[in-house]
Amino acid sequence: MSLPTARFDIPWGRVFLAAPFFLFLAIFWAVPLGQGVGLSLESDTLWGESHFVGFKHYSNLLQDQRYWKAVLNTSVFTVSTVACVITLALVFAHALRGCWGKLRGPLTFALMVPGLCPPTVLALLFLLVFHGQEGLLNRWLIQPLGFETVNWLADPDFILSGIVIQAVWRWTGFMSFFLLCALNARPRDVLDAAEIDGANAWQRFSKITLPLIAPTLLFCLIYLVVDCFAQFAGSYVLFGGSGGTNDAGLLLVSYAYQRAFVGGGFGSGAAVSLSIVPWLAGMLFLIALSPRYFWKAGQS
Repeated sequence: MSLPTARFDIPWGRVFLAAPFFLFLAIFWAVPLGQGVGLSLESDTLWGESHFVGFKHYSNLLQDQRYWKAVLNTSVFTVSTVACVITLALVFAHALRGCWGKLRGPLTFALMVPGLCPPTVLALLFLLVFHGQEGLLNRWLIQPLGFETVNWLADPDFILSGIVIQAVWRWTGFMSFFLLCALNARPRDVLDAAEIDGANAWQRFSKITLPLIAPTLLFCLIYLVVDCFAQFAGSYVLFGGSGGTNDAGLLLVSYAYQRAFVGGGFGSGAAVSLSIVPWLAGMLFLIALSPRYFWKAGQS
């Protein structure tokens, strides 16, 4: 009596359809990543042959004050941007859901326009907003409120705030659109039942709405964090490739650019770029824990 043998049929059709994706993934992601890792282990030789230096560039980063300044600036920029964008997006999404139906479409599109704008064009527009004492922000907001004008691009106390304002203006409307879709997908009978049971507006939001839109919130958080860590074009145009006064606006990608293309240290620049990975992974890990909080909030 022969035992039945398991058959493993290879789904060649699916393999054939997925092959182009993995091919382009290898060409445009895996190969450049491998070359970047190799470059970070070589010397900063601008002319001639480079030689293997191991983890020297990474160890040098531990004593590099500008690198730690860039880490701090990037972290503050990311946390501030995400907190402001998510909060405003929730407010705008609720406002859009409650507005007149014929206005909802045009208002949603108007809010999404900054997110569709190329970052370089957006940065050029914000040069007019932040430019010196006569910038639009000073003339239209700061001076009418009776405050002293702010030199947003030169004062180290406000440089990072200017980058945050630029990012918030760009992404708030885009995130509002996603959250509006999530709010519209909520089951109405659950909300009506909670209202009948005597739950107030805050209880319905914290116990029902927040857990229901948690997947969309998670997507928005991940999208914003990755974009903040990859921020380059906006700060580059505003500060001409530098970090501004006292490196107050120096971000990690900007510092990698300076080390590689301004200082000619391609090995150390590659090391700075690759060092972003653990910082980004750590922040994404913390964000990945957030749905557990939403789930517990919905069950309590």
